Amino acid sequence: MSSRVVRAENLLWFAPILFGLLANYAAYSEKVLLFVDNQVYIFSFSSIIIICITIVTIPFIMHSVLRDLDLRNFFSSWAHIFFTCLLTTIILLIFTYSQPINLKWIYHAGELPAYRRWMYYNTMALGVLQLLVYLQAFYLVYGIGVLIKHRHNKKVEESAHYDYMVNQLDRA
Repeated sequence: MSSRVVRAENLLWFAPILFGLLANYAAYSEKVLLFVDNQVYIFSFSSIIIICITIVTIPFIMHSVLRDLDLRNFFSSWAHIFFTCLLTTIILLIFTYSQPINLKWIYHAGELPAYRRWMYYNTMALGVLQLLVYLQAFYLVYGIGVLIKHRHNKKVEESAHYDYMVNQLDRA
């Protein structure tokens, strides 16, 4: 197998696919209901998988670039991969075990226990999804910082080499 196939950053797209398919078969319903800003959004598990993969696409590319330039910090990259897979798994587990509800319960005068439990799961899933997005943004900023520092060090090195060459020519 090529070294490009067996890389840790491949877990960023493999984990959502694997756990998404497992969640699809284990869930009570084929659809996921999200209640955001007084709007109900209905997603299938395949669309949740696509959303998770879309969120981690740019950090996946950043992992590859940092590895190719040999700038990858082992701890930070593995921490990012671990927490991304963990948060993705948590989101899919929440959607798997949240019971389906009747949409009319949202407008019910009293608070029903099943609706309260579903709303708790919904709030937790949205919080974990926000945390996942923040983690990806943080890693992206970290990666850009490492690339900028690397580029600056290369320019300083090139400048020192250029100054050395000019000094050698001036002596001759």
